[in-house]
Amino acid sequence: MNKLKYKLIPAGAAEGRNPINLIFVDKKDVVEAGLTYREACEVIAKNFKEPAAVNILDMDAVTVSSDGIMVDYGIVAFASIDYGMINKDFGYLEVSEQPYSTKLLEEEPHMKQWDNIDAYKGKRLYRGPNFEDRWPRVPHNETQTITGRIANNNTGSEVMNVVDMTEILIPAYGALEIMKDGEVLIGIAGPEISVGIGMVVFETYGRIFHRSYGAGLTAHNSGIYAKTVKSDYPAICGPKSTLAEYTIRALEIGLVPGKDLGCSPAVLSIAHAMGLPIAIDNIEERAWVELESVGIKKADMEKPVEKPMTKEEVIAHADEIVPGISDGKPFKVSDISKICYAEF
Repeated sequence: MNKLKYKLIPAGAAEGRNPINLIFVDKKDVVEAGLTYREACEVIAKNFKEPAAVNILDMDAVTVSSDGIMVDYGIVAFASIDYGMINKDFGYLEVSEQPYSTKLLEEEPHMKQWDNIDAYKGKRLYRGPNFEDRWPRVPHNETQTITGRIANNNTGSEVMNVVDMTEILIPAYGALEIMKDGEVLIGIAGPEISVGIGMVVFETYGRIFHRSYGAGLTAHNSGIYAKTVKSDYPAICGPKSTLAEYTIRALEIGLVPGKDLGCSPAVLSIAHAMGLPIAIDNIEERAWVELESVGIKKADMEKPVEKPMTKEEVIAHADEIVPGISDGKPFKVSDISKICYAEF
């Protein structure tokens, strides 16, 4: 009998803050078991039987957050499981690799991180699936799987129980910390994250969108209501210091929020604290309406900072600088998860 290792954050974990079974699998363990990605998800489904979201991650690859910050891992496949099965048509998706090209870097300026940050050079890039041959393109990249009660959405970063309508967000740094057995911050997403999710960058086969909205634009385009879209969802995030560290990597190579990077509250707050350029006039008025609804005011961003903070200072004070997460509480991943083995 062979076994496939996976990590489970069960429903009810983290003092009840996690409402849905979440399963994370390291690509290396799938390869070691001699399985394809789909076979791995099917093996887990047959063993686990309860409703759950499954994400398979390559920890030697890279991906990109909604607002354009690169992170050193990549989701390569994701699935929804329920009743011991995966829906044969809609329950499973693989993520397309985006090959390196100078054309990609020219069209997507945030991807200069791939060339200019040593931690990312030469690594394989995974963002979202490629549906080019399946149906006509729409702004959303249709990055969702669904089986029974579980919808695993936006390339593994948002999971819903479609029967009881509970939902949880798993932003990029949360998944990173889960795989590293680090520390996560779990709380209610709040209005700042709700607005930030819509401040995306122009991407080909992105985790959420396909060549749809550039830096400085809002994908939500819902005015003062953008802050309510996902504000009451629980979220498993990385520590704000981790978010700050990765954001600063992008800012240090000269990328500008609103022009190269998405104008999320987090990115704008960090850049402003460091006295770094922000493309104020490239941020559309509709985006400013959403940002100002959560306290990120254009007039404040235009004011010079009297004493810009250093990288080290921003990371040390990230909890005060980076907005978002209500009632957040830190948890060691090892305290809220368990290692399981699916037999096949």
